Amino acid sequence: MRGGVDDLAVSVVIPTYDRARLVGRAVVSALAASATGDEVIVVDDGSTDGTEAALAPYRDRIRYVRTANRGAGAARNRGVREARNPLIAFLDSDDEWMPDKLVLQRALMARRPDVLFSFSDFAVRDVKGREHRFYLSQWHKDSRGWDEILGPGVPFSTIGPLPPGRADFRVHVGDIYPSMMTACYVSTFTVMVRRDAGEALRFAEDLPLYEDWECFARLARAGRGAYLACETAWNHGHAGPRLTGADALVTAGARIAVLSRIWGRDAAFLAMEGDRYRRVLTEQHLIRARALIERGRTCQARRELRRAGGGPLVYRAVAGLPGPLARGLVTLGRALTGRQLTKT
Repeated sequence: MRGGVDDLAVSVVIPTYDRARLVGRAVVSALAASATGDEVIVVDDGSTDGTEAALAPYRDRIRYVRTANRGAGAARNRGVREARNPLIAFLDSDDEWMPDKLVLQRALMARRPDVLFSFSDFAVRDVKGREHRFYLSQWHKDSRGWDEILGPGVPFSTIGPLPPGRADFRVHVGDIYPSMMTACYVSTFTVMVRRDAGEALRFAEDLPLYEDWECFARLARAGRGAYLACETAWNHGHAGPRLTGADALVTAGARIAVLSRIWGRDAAFLAMEGDRYRRVLTEQHLIRARALIERGRTCQARRELRRAGGGPLVYRAVAGLPGPLARGLVTLGRALTGRQLTKT
């Protein structure tokens, strides 16, 4: 039940593709977290494994939208277009929400109208069943505290009432846009955003991964973010394919695309932080060059090194060799040292 200042309805968007054995858990957790007036939208991105049948027990409580297979970004965008409520929350079909997730963020978003989007920490349960708590710092790998990353925190209890059994925690509100250039601090399955964010609320549809990072960077540029220093969701390990398993060549390429399209086109940001932007971009080009050398694709590696302003001497030397020879040297180096190509 809701009422008074916190009376804001939520549209839950769950994209899914070939997760028939997992999606039910996500839907059950979303329904358990929802209140009267909320809606749960499942966007089936062209599944072929019986996902539609797996969702049959919930069809009277969800909105099921089936589309052609176009990827996670397109599926989330379709969910946003389908959403009817002022707040939108995202849940991945292999993950799970804690029961008070929407209660907490709904209260925050209602009582802090200056906040465009909010997100939180999360817990991980790996494929062996082991639990890893407060995992977000392991994900973004920034050693700074949230007071520095986003802004000074205040107890949630000063914003709204705590749900039963929930210990108090701090909420940090501020501008995360500059920090987002080097890492994605925002886990999609913890996000709540205002539907009237407009064009900023759009996921990339042409990237193999990091489509969410681009969206959240755009939101961070458009308005203030809020971090809830508590866990609101479980991230589950499983044997199926995951985007987090992509290799260095793919990940660096996607990061370069996001960097170029967001910060690289922001004249005001570049006037202040141009040197830092170029350093971050250079590092990604070097990562791509290293991955290409290891595959023997030295012609392409040389292009990446030029984009990086030259790169380390060892990279230039190996990239100047014919592809098979370069690949052989890398393989030999690994055998001798147990390490990949380094920057020395």
